[in-house]
Order: sequence, then C-alpha cells, then structure tokens
Amino acid sequence: MLQGKDRFIPISTGEEIRKTMSDPTSEFGQQAAPYMDRGDYIPDELALSLFHSILEPLDPQSRVVLDGFPRTVPQGEQFVKWLERQHHQLLGCAFLDIDTEVAAQRMRDRLVCPDCRKTFPTVAGLPAGERCADCGGCLIPREDDDPVRMRQRILRHREQTLPLRQWFRDRHGWVELDANRETADLRMELVDRFNL
Repeated sequence: MLQGKDRFIPISTGEEIRKTMSDPTSEFGQQAAPYMDRGDYIPDELALSLFHSILEPLDPQSRVVLDGFPRTVPQGEQFVKWLERQHHQLLGCAFLDIDTEVAAQRMRDRLVCPDCRKTFPTVAGLPAGERCADCGGCLIPREDDDPVRMRQRILRHREQTLPLRQWFRDRHGWVELDANRETADLRMELVDRFNL
C-alpha cells in the first residue's frame, strides 16, 4: 500500500513464505509447507528466522513496511527486542480491521503468479489468466484460498493475532483503521496518521 512512498520497502511475510515453498531446495519452504497447506500459521521460530533472513541484509537506513509480521505476541516481543539491539525506530503499528465476510471475499478474489509467487490483491482488478507484471506467469486463484483453509486462518487470527493487537496497543504507536474501505483511502489515512 505504501510501495513507492519515499523508499518504503514492502515485505509480505506470506508472499515470502510462498516463494520459499516454490523452491524445492529450500529447507525453510519444506518446513513451512505443512502449516501453510492446512491454513495454519507457521511456528514462531520459523517466522522469526524468516524475518531475520529478510531484514538483516537490508541497508540500515531502509524504511520497511511489514505485512503479516509479527502475528503472535512472542513474535512481537522478539521483534521489539531486535529493533532495540539494531537501534532501529518503530514508527508505529497499523491494525487493519475488516469484516470477516469482506476479508473472505477479498481472499477468494485475489490471484497469484505460480512462477514467482507474487500475490495480486482484489483491488488490482486483474482477471484470472492475466500475465504477471514481474515475470510473465499466468495468474491463477491462490491455492490456499479455499473455504476450509480460510476458516482455519480466521480461527488462528482470533486465537493468536488478536492478543497481539492488545499487546501493541499498550506499547507502540498503535493505529486501527477500517479496512472495509478502498485501498486508496486507507493509504491516505496511513500517511496522515504516521506523518509519512
């Protein structure tokens, strides 16, 4: 949502996990696959190892937007400790509050490139069969967006991510936004609320 806004680097944890799963030589991908295949969160230790592998090589001056990390209180605790050790600043946390049915519909409508694993959200408005702008692959519905796995992800969100909501609310520049709205409106509010 903030891509292209003053050196922001968007990092989607789910997209990164799916990239590793598409690589048959990736040990991480093999470990993550059983959890992702049934719609579960990957364990905290796997999520943290992925986080470190992505962020530690970046330029310390990079401005990063994390999508999907942290997802649990233990991940949040380790994330904040890492920020302190690295002398990085956390600008804030945005919780995108969305109606369950709206979220489910958006998940059903989004597409993925099976070659590079990039996800194209509903707001992109692309039809299945369109070509990926990054690699030219043929876009298809995401294989993990079936009703069973969507219900499992929503359950995990309630069990593991909602407690994180309260944890961050008590500590770090917390903002809650109504994500039932259009992406452009959300982006404007994020920029305004965090003075970006």
